[in-house]
Amino acid sequence: MYVTGSSHLAIFSSNLFGRLCNPPTCHANRNHGFRHIRSSSRPFECSAIHASQRILPLERPPDPSSFSSPIDNNDVTPDYDVMGTGYVQNQTRILREWMRNKQSIICITGAGMSTESGIPDYRGNKGSYFRGHKPIIHHEFMTSSSQRKRYWARSLVGYSPFANARPNSGHKALAELETRGLIGVDLDECTNFDRLGFSCFGHFLDEIDGKDVAARKLSVITQNVDILHSKAGVKNCLHLHGRGDLIRCMNCGFTRDRKDYHDELARLNSDWLNEATSSVDGIGDGSKDGSVELRPDGDAELHPGVSYDEFILPSCSRCGNAKLEEDLQQEQRSFFKTDVVFFGDSVPKHRFDISHAAIDAADGVLCIGTSLTVHSAYRLVKRAIEREIPVAILNVGQTRVEREGLGNGGLVTKLESPIGETLNGLVEIFDREKS
Repeated sequence: MYVTGSSHLAIFSSNLFGRLCNPPTCHANRNHGFRHIRSSSRPFECSAIHASQRILPLERPPDPSSFSSPIDNNDVTPDYDVMGTGYVQNQTRILREWMRNKQSIICITGAGMSTESGIPDYRGNKGSYFRGHKPIIHHEFMTSSSQRKRYWARSLVGYSPFANARPNSGHKALAELETRGLIGVDLDECTNFDRLGFSCFGHFLDEIDGKDVAARKLSVITQNVDILHSKAGVKNCLHLHGRGDLIRCMNCGFTRDRKDYHDELARLNSDWLNEATSSVDGIGDGSKDGSVELRPDGDAELHPGVSYDEFILPSCSRCGNAKLEEDLQQEQRSFFKTDVVFFGDSVPKHRFDISHAAIDAADGVLCIGTSLTVHSAYRLVKRAIEREIPVAILNVGQTRVEREGLGNGGLVTKLESPIGETLNGLVEIFDREKS
């Protein structure tokens, strides 16, 4: 049974009271309990190079036509215009009641978290899949020079508005909740170190902004690559699918700032850039300045007649024997890829392990702005439900959890409300309770 809307608040409160009176027991075989620390660990190998350290391949995005009709009446996306103040306030109060008496809430966020920042999502009513956008597949990028040229050329045009996007009120509210200690799990309390090993945490701590080695806390697991959580001030955020502001050499693993690489691309391709931007598709939906049709990953929609054949790509200066990719030997892979998980690629093992440990350490999972269609996020929620950990989903539109009936046991609370307004309202409720 799902808990939705004001008419079910009493039922929700009753179920919540029952769970509080009979909390689930922690069992070692569920990785809930800390037992002992492993004295040695297997070193982690760079996931961008060693396929053996990768798991959970991302699914190829579904054909947009497969979403052309609602699955059932619950799949109809509410109109923001009819979401009056009273409705949003009620949804916010339900979320507050869900959070009550929970000490370790982990948040999972998706593309819907960033739509209010001008970055479109994939599967929403105005998402890029509904416009026929098909993101590049990992195998295509790795095996085709022409596909790499096309990717980097389009990114050169579209990345600037993506990189300049600012955190919205929802991002800032989530950062405030972390600062107040209202979200976040302590991985030291419930993580099975014997399974993970210290090297896993070392790579994890290299990636997050809050490098608190003693506490090893985690507040947010995001599928987004826009780093807006970090810009908003979230300290302990795991970027499950990587970061869009970094690039990595596919041969030696050297990383560099994406902006610097784009500056180099612009210098090498100034004539191409001038010609391409003069014919940029001017639809502008999802772009703040209206000049580029922005994609969720920083891609841009260029005119079909634009050629990428003459686009120049620099190779890695650390390991390449040539300055330009076209001069590399065929077997060499000294080319750059954004440090994100493309469709068909796999989530690095250390992120997989840490995200699962965070679920096991939580007493509540809050999903925000995600349809949970991608398996890497859906699997986390499924894991929580299997362990009888309550889940709340704040998302406008149906999710995979509903489609597959995972919430029928009463563990899932579904809320459909504007994210920024709802999370800010949540902070205000805590302010009133504190005063």
